[in-house]
Amino acid sequence: MKIRKLLRILHRDFGYFIVAMTIVYAVSGIYLNHRHDFNPDYKIIITDFKHDLQPQESYPDDEIQKIVEKVQPDVVYKKHYVDNDGDIKVFIANGEVIIYSGSGEGRMRYLQRRPLIFGMNKLHRATLGTAWKWVSDTMAVILLFVAVSGLFILKGKRGLQRWGWWLTVAGLVVPLIFVILYL
Repeated sequence: MKIRKLLRILHRDFGYFIVAMTIVYAVSGIYLNHRHDFNPDYKIIITDFKHDLQPQESYPDDEIQKIVEKVQPDVVYKKHYVDNDGDIKVFIANGEVIIYSGSGEGRMRYLQRRPLIFGMNKLHRATLGTAWKWVSDTMAVILLFVAVSGLFILKGKRGLQRWGWWLTVAGLVVPLIFVILYL
């Protein structure tokens, strides 16, 4: 069997094998690239609400817990305290609640996982343990093979010796420019 035919077969089969993982890495990579613009793993939920608490020096836990659960039923209440202004600061899982005692208003802020993206980002960062790190490394080696074998599959004017050479050099120049300019 000729080497070019073998490369085509392996390139095709490995390409099919890694397509889903490549999509995961590409989508999560976009989210992770913008981590300075927004949180790629969590979204911040802010909910304003009204309450009927009368100002006091202290409040029972169950009374505060009922107010918090009325606003968001699945939020886990931890504890609370009354600050110097008389406002109630409530600690909840992944957030906080401020109940303004005099105005009858409150605000809840908490983090909520981005359902699909959170898992994809964990895979991308390879933070799921040693086994996933090896799977990720294997995928990187296969991706490297697919990239290099793709250089030698075509021949003629669209192959590496003509058109492909210029595109390969252009693909190398772009990151080099950024390295030179920003490092």
